Amino acid sequence: MPIIEFNDKLTRIVRGRTIQLVAQEEGLVTIVFHDYSTMRVKVAGGPTMNMLGEGRIECVGEGEAGLNLVGEDGCIATLRLAEPGSSITVKDEDGQVEYTG
Repeated sequence: MPIIEFNDKLTRIVRGRTIQLVAQEEGLVTIVFHDYSTMRVKVAGGPTMNMLGEGRIECVGEGEAGLNLVGEDGCIATLRLAEPGSSITVKDEDGQVEYTG
C-alpha cells in the first residue's frame, strides 16, 4: 500500500468546500468549488476522471501516485502531478492566491 502524506496546509484551505465543476483538458484539471474558489492542478498525461463527483473535500494527501483528494464519503480522486511541489494553485472567489505548491 502506498504511503500518503497528508498536506495539512492545503487540507485546511479546501476542507469542507463542495466541488461544483471539474474541467479537464490536456495537462490541467480545474476544480471550481461552490463558493467560486478554484483549484488548478497541472497533471502528467491526459485528463483524469473525477471520482469525487460533487462531494465535499475532507482532506488532501500526496503520495507516489500524486495528489489525493479525499471526499467526506471516503471517495478518492488521484491526480498525477506534472511537477510535484509546483503544480497546484488555489485561488479564492476574488482570484487571490490562497495556496501554491
